[in-house]
Amino acid sequence: MSAYSYYRRLNWSECDPGGIVFFPNYAKWAVDGLNEMLQSDGYIPNRKLPDGGTEGIPCVEFNMRFFDAPLLHAMVSHQISVQRVGKTSFTIRHCFSGDGRSFADALDTRVWAVHGEHGLRKSPLPPEVLEILNARKQPETAE
Repeated sequence: MSAYSYYRRLNWSECDPGGIVFFPNYAKWAVDGLNEMLQSDGYIPNRKLPDGGTEGIPCVEFNMRFFDAPLLHAMVSHQISVQRVGKTSFTIRHCFSGDGRSFADALDTRVWAVHGEHGLRKSPLPPEVLEILNARKQPETAE
């Protein structure tokens, strides 16, 4: 496996009056894309656990850079690549582009967590999720 990618259309409701993507929509697209990636690989995130708790992947860091703006109704490519996999967290890169132009990049660090009777606590990544993330991890490059 490699990076996960899909296309989505930029809708009018996602833009400001000037026709530029309202920046929080990129964060929403990042969450939606991550969930789509995991589901396409056979794992349903945010499941109820047998003890009544719920698992999830809250964001602990999100850094974004903007380069260009897509045109209204453009097809936007969203490419997701895994950059780092730890015991309880992982970092992914989201690249938004189209028509040969880069629109925005984001680095998104998530922690695996369980919400139960003792509140929200980080937890080790499940083996199935580790397998998915490692299969989509980008090779490290020498600098």
